[in-house]
Amino acid sequence: MVERDGRRVAAIIHDEALADEPELMRAVTAAAALALDNERLHAELRARLEELTASRARIVEASAEERRRLARNLHDGAQQRLTSVTMALGLAEARLRSDPDAARTSLAQARQTLAAALADLRDLGRGIHPSALTDGGLRPALEDLAFVTPMPVQIVSDLHGERLPTQIEEGAYYVIAESLTNVAKHADATSVTVELSHPDRTLHVVVRDDGRGGADPARGTGLHGLSDRVHALGGTLSVRSDGGEGTEIRASIPCA
Repeated sequence: MVERDGRRVAAIIHDEALADEPELMRAVTAAAALALDNERLHAELRARLEELTASRARIVEASAEERRRLARNLHDGAQQRLTSVTMALGLAEARLRSDPDAARTSLAQARQTLAAALADLRDLGRGIHPSALTDGGLRPALEDLAFVTPMPVQIVSDLHGERLPTQIEEGAYYVIAESLTNVAKHADATSVTVELSHPDRTLHVVVRDDGRGGADPARGTGLHGLSDRVHALGGTLSVRSDGGEGTEIRASIPCA
């Protein structure tokens, strides 16, 4: 028998006469175990390379889709509003002498439209990269995120104002933001808990809800996107989502 770490992994069929050659048998068995280990490692490496290739393809597609979304939002939202402001200002200028009241009305409309355009741009910027994350770090950015989430969100963190590398903070924020979006859309949850800890130069993120559960990482692109983002940072992500018991997403991202 060929054993590796106390586990039988193969058997060698040999002539009975070789039973009198224990040293030879031990050498052959060790060589067989080493060959099997090498083949296993090669298989794992091939599988990881295939997953990395698929992950990169998904990231590229997600980036392209995000650019298309931003272009649509800019065109359909802020751009059209700013065009309306330009037209209202032109109309006010034309009426300024002949009809001052109508000019003032046009200016008021332009002011309101401009305020709406600025709000659109702020919302768009928050979706790309929230200023609170740049200025204050994860905790204030998550507090802003919790404020706009349509169910109570409890944040438990031991960071205490500690800043992490920018890409780590961005990755963690993306995981939490996407998880909260999924909860709001699909979970029928009444509350969510977000936990952050940093005990061993690794950022641990847990997002746990009390919803209906049943989330399947194999369906859709949302959880795939989370996994790809975390793996790109050298981390791991797991999902537990038993039916009727809520969903728990855990991510561990190395910070060094």
